[in-house]
This record gives sequence, C-alpha cells and structure tokens, in this order.
Amino acid sequence: MINEVAEVQRYLAGKNLKKDNLYHILLLIAKWYKEQGYPKLKIRESIFAWAKENGIHIQYNVNDLIGRALEDKRRLTDNVVVRVNQADIAEINRRFDSRKTKYVALAFLCYGKAYADRDREFSVSSAALGAWLDMSRSTLQTIYIPELVDYEYLSIIQKPQNTYSWGAKKSFHSTKYRLEVPIHNSGEFILTNNNIQKLSAEIFS
Repeated sequence: MINEVAEVQRYLAGKNLKKDNLYHILLLIAKWYKEQGYPKLKIRESIFAWAKENGIHIQYNVNDLIGRALEDKRRLTDNVVVRVNQADIAEINRRFDSRKTKYVALAFLCYGKAYADRDREFSVSSAALGAWLDMSRSTLQTIYIPELVDYEYLSIIQKPQNTYSWGAKKSFHSTKYRLEVPIHNSGEFILTNNNIQKLSAEIFS
C-alpha cells in the first residue's frame, strides 16, 4: 500500500490475491507494465497471461482499465519512508483499547503520512485497505472504521459514488478520509516493505 512497487511484485508473484481487491490489483499491474515501456496491446496480453497463470477470471473492461493506468502520470511509489513517533502512539492509545482497532488506526496513520494532503485528507478503497490488513472489507466498514470515527481519530469526507465502474458490475471507488490527529513523519518506528503487521506488533506488543 505504501511501497507500491513491493505491493505489485507480490501480486505478480501470485500472493495476496483477494477477489474483492482485484480491480486495484489489476490497475497496479497495468501501471507496472506501463512503466516497463509496454504498449497497450502488450499490457493487455500480459494481464491476461498473469490472470490465466493464477486462475483468475477478469470481469472488468481491461482496455478501460489500461486507459486509466496510462492517464495516471504518478509513478508507482518505491522509496516512501513512513515513521511513527511516540506522540502518534499516545494519540491511538488515548482513544482505543482493542489491539485490532489500534492496528487499523495505525494503518490509516501510515497511509495518511504517505498520501495525505495539507488538510490531512486522502482517499483509499476499503477493499485495498482490507487486503493490506488481511481483514475483510465488511469488517473494516462495520466495526473498525466506525469506532475510529466515533472517537474522533478519523472523519469520512466523501463516500464512494456508484456512478461509473469501468465496465464492471460493481463500483470500486475510494472513500475520502481526514485524519483528525497531527501528522509528522518522524519517529523511531519505521514501516518496512508494507509490513503493517510487524510494525503494529513492535508498537503495541
């Protein structure tokens, strides 16, 4: 999620392939092949070869997906360093008791430190977040995110709109959030290779 190059390498190796996160996975793979200099047809052929190798049925319009990847001028992230400090930990501990809730709060904090704007706002899909945390999207949406909102750690700025799904039967738009705590990318705890489980264990053990 933070180091997108490491994330896409896992997908290409057939790891962590969650069905409800497939659109996000395919978009990252398309961007990866774009950055390797592949033309549109070769990106398409490579995606379907990968899907066949991993026993995946693609229900999306792949050409539309490739078009979206090509329009995105931002390169896949590779060298983002996210640090967590004692003030960050204190803010989480002040609000929550459950280790799983703290784990989700930490994930939002790390994602926000990497991608939030000056207003501490950022967008992320629940499917992608759930895949990163090894947690179902419904569990995130019904249990943990509401608790983060209730105790003023996180605000929901804009929910997904089911207006266009890039040729899919379902829409996979992101939700826009705002962190309600300060963001300073400093501290002795460092997120390494997207391993949020390890970071959480180090901090909250």
